[in-house]
Amino acid sequence: MLCGTAYYDGAVEGDLYDGLPVDRLPIEAVDVPEPMHLRRSDRYRGAVDIEPEHAIEAVFDPRRLVARDPKSRTGEAIRVVGYSAGMGRVLVVVLVPDAHPPGELWHVATAWPADSRLRHLYDGKESEDG
Repeated sequence: MLCGTAYYDGAVEGDLYDGLPVDRLPIEAVDVPEPMHLRRSDRYRGAVDIEPEHAIEAVFDPRRLVARDPKSRTGEAIRVVGYSAGMGRVLVVVLVPDAHPPGELWHVATAWPADSRLRHLYDGKESEDG
């Protein structure tokens, strides 16, 4: 658990999302309907912009961590922490499902570079998994 958010890697029993374990949500297709939400420098001075393909790449990282988004106003969003080789860094990607219960399609709401604590959590998972 980190900052009130528990991240799951498939080995941890956790929260349910529409009756499904968070780590087993079907995430087979991802799109970026509003790429301007990834242009963080427009909103935050000095922020790093994320390209849509880098956010999608992080979502499909086989070592990704998944959690419910504690800041979701609707309770629908999840957070994925994964590595983007194209960007060379670990990202946090917020996804919302296309339907309920969640099917294969998810939409990227926003993304940002992971902070040092999340990178450490991700790196710890990497070393535990091999």
